[in-house]
Amino acid sequence: MRWYQLAAEQGVASAQFALGIIHDYGAGVPEDNREAMRWYQLAAEQGDASAQFNLGVMYDSGEGVPEDDREAVRWFRLAAEQGNASAQFALGVIHDYGEGVPEDNREAMRWYQLAAEQGVASAQFALGVMYDNGEGVPEDNREAMRWYQLAAEQGVASAQFALGVMYDNGEGVPEDNREAVRWYQLAAEQGDASAQFALGVMYTIGEGVPEDYVQAHKWFNIAASSAEADDREKSAASRNLVAALMTQRQLAEAQRLAREWRPGPSAAEPSPRPGAFGRRADGGHPPAGRGGVSTGSGFFVSSEGHVLTNAHVVRDCAAVHAPPGVAVRVVARDDASDLALLDGPPSGAVAPFRAGRGIRPGDEVVVVGYPLRGMLASEANVTRGNVSALAGPGDDRRLFQMTAPVQPGSSGGPVLDLAGRVVGVTVARLDALTVARATGAIPQNVNFAVGAGTARAFLDAEGVPYETAPSDASIGADLVAAEARRFTVSVECRQ
Repeated sequence: MRWYQLAAEQGVASAQFALGIIHDYGAGVPEDNREAMRWYQLAAEQGDASAQFNLGVMYDSGEGVPEDDREAVRWFRLAAEQGNASAQFALGVIHDYGEGVPEDNREAMRWYQLAAEQGVASAQFALGVMYDNGEGVPEDNREAMRWYQLAAEQGVASAQFALGVMYDNGEGVPEDNREAVRWYQLAAEQGDASAQFALGVMYTIGEGVPEDYVQAHKWFNIAASSAEADDREKSAASRNLVAALMTQRQLAEAQRLAREWRPGPSAAEPSPRPGAFGRRADGGHPPAGRGGVSTGSGFFVSSEGHVLTNAHVVRDCAAVHAPPGVAVRVVARDDASDLALLDGPPSGAVAPFRAGRGIRPGDEVVVVGYPLRGMLASEANVTRGNVSALAGPGDDRRLFQMTAPVQPGSSGGPVLDLAGRVVGVTVARLDALTVARATGAIPQNVNFAVGAGTARAFLDAEGVPYETAPSDASIGADLVAAEARRFTVSVECRQ
């Protein structure tokens, strides 16, 4: 606080923003919206986009200042024009609902698109809705499907339910009841009442899953306790119809399952209206009390939902999400090789390991991961480099050395050859300051990965049905990166 204050008083915008965060969250000082507003204002007037967005939120919600829709729009626009994705989404919502500006679906669409392309899940879902309903754009089920999928993969329950409906009805995609059930299940486990009702229907009629009155009754019962009034009556009526077909033992089991059910962790859902944009941006400065949350990377190694990451990424976690918003279990960990196996929902995209001859020094590699979450772009980050040695520190043959740049948060991500096959798992970078103190020179691009052989031995020991494929032909780093983004996820550890 003291050093931020000294820098802020000399006009350093990032320090002013940091002081705003400290007062906003009450980190080490009493929470004070007015004082937060003052420092945000100073930083925002110097062009700090995060401060501009936070000012917009405060004017929108009337925190620390009288509510003022026009001022909110002004600050959101300044931040959005600098590429701030949260502000772009906020402007989309504002134009969508006509708060402080005339309602304008086409303008809403424009801002949603910009935010969605930066990976904002709520904006991706909003785009899906607009394409689905033909609002601000011609109706297009395929485009709706694409944006729902992106949001759903980030854990947005509403998007997961919408995907289930599209697979159920064959809209924008071939009809596929099993895939519909998969998305309904993910949304239902997060507490989405519509998905819970849909699951009940699928279990009742045996579409996409075997007919199971116990499961049907359970989901109808859960939906009846959480849905809005009209839907609650529909769920209760369906539950009672199924109950008439069940034995007393089945009924008791269904009631027990419903009673013991608890919703899983949920991702942030799309804002239903302006004034509800959620917590303000922290610009990479997590306040005290926000909780011990660290992030790394991982990638799907089986269609059953197995994710491979580093052991240190998930060590001492009370809960693990991969991606954020989707709860997974740590089913195995090997600290010696720094590998861990997570088990989550089934995946459509899987990373194949390189078959045949291993990598050699000089081979080009592509590294994909989610470094510096909250500071860099929210989409997967891609870097390129070369294999520089087939051993790590101390001639550790479980590792290999590479020149591809990595940052905190890259750990656990895949290292791929130019055919898109996994050749390693990013694990560490050399501590530049430690080496500089010891040698007087700063090391350049000295990073390490667990070799594919070690990773495959770990998966073999756990019985994971991973895939292999030969590296017959290079497809180029750009196509490798595009494919890798489908199976690489951010791993969030909550301590």
